[in-house]
Amino acid sequence: MPEWRDIWVLVLLAILAGGTALLQNRHKPLSVDDIAIRQIIREQASAFAAQDGPTAFGFAAPELQAQFETPGYFMAMIEAHYRPIYFAQKMNFSTPARPLARDGDMRMQSVFLVDDKGTSHQARYLMQKQPDGSWKIAGCHLLPSDLIDI
Repeated sequence: MPEWRDIWVLVLLAILAGGTALLQNRHKPLSVDDIAIRQIIREQASAFAAQDGPTAFGFAAPELQAQFETPGYFMAMIEAHYRPIYFAQKMNFSTPARPLARDGDMRMQSVFLVDDKGTSHQARYLMQKQPDGSWKIAGCHLLPSDLIDI
């Protein structure tokens, strides 16, 4: 006849096994598209930091490029209206990009960032899949964030 101590050990092991299974499912590997989207956002941020307008402009979707016409106009707009992105010191992608259309050609990627003044922000990038399968940035919306650090 099993003793209560043996039963409690089995219960504890079952709980630990269940918790491990939940944690493993929580951290599913990123899709190829999610990896590409994050890379594009990081590379554009690096181009902003290097003040490399042509490279940063190259990550913009064709509609944005048509709207701003030149890398110079694009960089001036980003610096004036998207300062936290232009001067991002830290970036954190907490979740995969969320599909915005049934075909998956538009996705929204949330990014938490800290600017050069130490202020936290949330940026929501609108990502657009191009005919060649690559991803481009089609827009960005900045929101305040109450995170102290990321």
